[in-house]
Amino acid sequence: MAGNVEVVVFKGVKFRRYPESKNWAERAYFTPGIADRQKGVRRLHEEIWKAHNGEIPEGSHIHHRDHDHLNNAPANLMCLTHQEHRRHHGDGHRGQCSDEQRAHLERIQPMTAAWHGSDEGRAWHSEHARKQWAERQPTQYICEHCSGKFETTDQSKVRFCSNKCKAAWRRASGVDDVDRVCAWCSTTFRINKYSKAETCSKSCGMKRSHARRN
Repeated sequence: MAGNVEVVVFKGVKFRRYPESKNWAERAYFTPGIADRQKGVRRLHEEIWKAHNGEIPEGSHIHHRDHDHLNNAPANLMCLTHQEHRRHHGDGHRGQCSDEQRAHLERIQPMTAAWHGSDEGRAWHSEHARKQWAERQPTQYICEHCSGKFETTDQSKVRFCSNKCKAAWRRASGVDDVDRVCAWCSTTFRINKYSKAETCSKSCGMKRSHARRN
């Protein structure tokens, strides 16, 4: 890995690409550092796909539709099985491009980057993403609060069937609880941080109200 290095930060993680490296993969892909790879962070295009679609199925690859490895727009990424990916690149593909393919990629990258940033390119991506979203098939999940089954086309990590169940789960789990001091008896009590209660019990609340009236 010699020469220039390009760095992209995604979700707080640095991904690096080495345009002058002798290794094809290091020239083609933005890759996380060793520490992040040990935590399970994958290449940039894979992490972008995961952020929009959820975990990558085992044995599947994330493919660039236009074969431009620098175009990591969500609409340009698709999940393929290993066999499907090989068919896209030809049976002789083994994770590397031929010299001719490499030269072609290097030739078109400046042009494709300019087009993707143009008004025409952005309009195409917007329309393509809209069509892709419309074609998504719903996936079945089980709500972590009510255990009811529900379906959604959102393939990210969905945990609850509704905001009502999400709020109920948070209240029951106590993740939003804080310590307060009772305004009447000075006892420390725990309560949801969004609650307006100032006393530890109804009894203390009534005593405080009575004292205020008198």
